[in-house]
Amino acid sequence: MPIKIAILGAAGTLGSCTAYRLAVDGLADELVMIDVNRNMLKSHVWDIETAVTGMQDINIREGDDEDLADSDIVINNAGAPWRVVASRMEKLHENMTIIKDIAHKIKTFCPGAVVITSTNPVDPLNIAMQRYSGLDRQKLLGYTLNDCTRFKCLAAKALNSSSTRVQGTVIGEHGNHAVLLFSTLRIDGHPAELDDATKTQIRSDHQNVLKNSIRLGTGWTSGWTSSVGLATIVSALTGRTGDPLPCSVILEGEYGASGISMSVPVKLEPEGIKEIVALDIRPDEKKELDNSIAYLQEINEKMNAYLDE
Repeated sequence: MPIKIAILGAAGTLGSCTAYRLAVDGLADELVMIDVNRNMLKSHVWDIETAVTGMQDINIREGDDEDLADSDIVINNAGAPWRVVASRMEKLHENMTIIKDIAHKIKTFCPGAVVITSTNPVDPLNIAMQRYSGLDRQKLLGYTLNDCTRFKCLAAKALNSSSTRVQGTVIGEHGNHAVLLFSTLRIDGHPAELDDATKTQIRSDHQNVLKNSIRLGTGWTSGWTSSVGLATIVSALTGRTGDPLPCSVILEGEYGASGISMSVPVKLEPEGIKEIVALDIRPDEKKELDNSIAYLQEINEKMNAYLDE
């Protein structure tokens, strides 16, 4: 069955990197790139189309809102222009208007699509996407896989191991309240132990990704990292892989939380979320998770005023 994927915000770094990765991996039959910056968009369409010539048979084209029609997957990378922030949450209010507009377009043109939101702060914006679009929670995914990728990268260095041998999971808020599950850390499938000082350093380095990028003074990009992760999620949605992946999803009692969206491992299928996977976590990790949940609940309470506007 042909797969149509639409990317919103496709002329930006994240959108263009994602389009390139999906095209190279042959994950769509039709790839529609949409952005208000039409000249830059045209440039990326031409370049990616040329790059995969002789590699993949894929229809890559620029589109308008109505070209969302019949999309199987919509990847939303659109957001307010980059500016220096100390926390992703500082982008909430300005990105709410954008999410409201996009949700209306999805509801109008492709209400059956699975929607992946990568715009930050992704957890509350996934809730906003549901409120504004009316889509079932099964269809709504917030992109958080970078948290696990960074965790594995940092852990591999600490363990003096190649990263391909390391597994580990991060759940909770996508931000300063992320919960690094050291109990899930594995090398070649076997438990890996780290001392408390190393764990503290990894937590600090993981949390400071945003701060370190700001110090560079060049703007913040996770375009290449996110493109790999988004392609991994699309692979799962299209049935190419079946392993659980962490995504921000709307919870209805799972992990003791309701009415918030946060990162947890899920199994995916073409219709969206097939199963939310329950993890056995240690008491110290449960305490961290409870704090993360409480933080997201507080954010949601503040966000309700925006949602009602």
